[in-house]
This record gives sequence, C-alpha cells and structure tokens, in this order.
Amino acid sequence: MSKTRRQNTPVIASTAMFDIPQFYQQTLLPKRFLLIDVFLKRGLSVAFCLLPNKRAKTYTELFERLKEQANIMGKIFNPKCIVTDYEPGLMRIVEQEFPIAIHSGCLFHFNQAVHRKITDLGLANDYLNNETIRDQCRQLMALSLMPIEEVQNQFIRLEMIMPGKLADLLLYFKNQWVNGVVPIQMWNFHQVDHRTNNTSEAYNLRFSTRLSKKHPNIWSFIHLIRQEHIRFEHISIQLDAGASAPKQSTKTKAFQLRLDTLYNRFLKKQIDAKKLLSSLSLLIN
Repeated sequence: MSKTRRQNTPVIASTAMFDIPQFYQQTLLPKRFLLIDVFLKRGLSVAFCLLPNKRAKTYTELFERLKEQANIMGKIFNPKCIVTDYEPGLMRIVEQEFPIAIHSGCLFHFNQAVHRKITDLGLANDYLNNETIRDQCRQLMALSLMPIEEVQNQFIRLEMIMPGKLADLLLYFKNQWVNGVVPIQMWNFHQVDHRTNNTSEAYNLRFSTRLSKKHPNIWSFIHLIRQEHIRFEHISIQLDAGASAPKQSTKTKAFQLRLDTLYNRFLKKQIDAKKLLSSLSLLIN
C-alpha cells in the first residue's frame, strides 16, 4: 500500500521551478484553489502563501496576486487592519500597498525580541536573579502598553536611571524601537484591540501538528491544505447557521480588566505616567 502511494505521488521537486499536476490544484470537492504562475512555475494558495524569500519584490507580487484573485471573486482586497511580524521588507511594502490600513505588530513577538536581546547580551542571569534589573527590563517592554504620547518621555527617564550594565540593551531599544527601524505606532498597543497574532500562531501550531513531519515535501503540504479547505467550509457553514465565535479566555479577560483599570486611573490623574509604567510592567511575562 505504501509502495502504491509512492508510485502515485509526483516526484519531489529539487528546485523552485516545477509543475503542479492538475490533481494537486483542486480541493477535495473538487474546485480550483491554487493560483498558478505559469511563467515562474510558482503555486500560491489563497490562504497559504509559499514564498521563495523575504524580498520586497516578492511581497509586492504576493499582494498583487491577492488583489487579482479578489477581483475575480468580485471583491476588493483592501484590509483595514494588518498584523504582521517586524520584518523590515514586509513593513515597507504593507505601508506602500495599504497606506490607510492600521498596521500593527504583535505584543508577544515584541516582548520575545527584547527577551532574546537580553539573552544575547549575556543578561539572562541578571534578569532572572536581580529584581531591580528585571523590573527595569520589564518597564522597557511595558512601554508598548503606554499611551503613545508618553513613550518618548518615559524612555528618556529610564535611560537616566538604568545602570551601565544595561547600556547596550538601552542602545538596542533606542535604535530598533524608539528612533529606528520599527515605528512606535507599530509596536505600541495602548489603543489596539488585537495585541497579538495568537490566532495565526495557534493555527500554525495546529497545522504543524497535523503535518507531523519536520521536513514535509510539497505534495504532503498540498494534500493537507486540501483537507483544511473542507474544514474551513464546515466552519463557514456553522458560522452562517449562527454559531458563536470563540470567547476570550479567562486569562485574556483578566489582563484586559487590569489594563482598563490602570488606564482609567491614569486618565483620572490618580496615578502619573511613572506609576502607570511601573504597574504595567507587572503584566509583562
């Protein structure tokens, strides 16, 4: 049986230049679900985008293809809100293609990036065992939750009180997040409803688990997304029938409640910006 399956599976491609058989271009219904670039021999799924690199030209082509497909479906691909990671090439193209869209990053990935830098600078042990250093590092990360007009002033204040041991971390934060590569409005989540891309991350984990291979070939991948299409159809039918969307977790509700309480106290001038930042830092994991 395994031998028969191998005989029916196309040869695994050794380069990015290969043809996708008609059978793998259709869903299990069957309907067409791959956008085929005949000239470049590149297949792109509407929901799953197989990109050869992270170049600006590639991202531009991706968005053009999605816009074309939307037109074919009688729709306009013009999202109002876009959540991505902090890839410089992608950020630039998103701003170019969707200038009026709200483009934000992910709070989890922002904190993860700062944590990674703390480790790279050899500060992990101090972060774990020195309460003062841990508190100051968390206040840096908590700037992402501050009112955007307070970020610069509070960063300057932290620069003045943080010890020399954290000088390299401060320089990184200043060059990368405050005055550098990523604009403040992209990593500031004070007035953003969706602070993380946990939905897509959770799906990625689920997808990887279902794939159950560390290095899947292209045919295994396409076979799985054909199965996923059926699942999406079922979810769509359920939603049309009145099924409710997933509710927020208790943890998320508690986090939002604490945020709202602190913001209200700040607006009522019951606490100042310094106290707000210190309190927000306690919410950083």
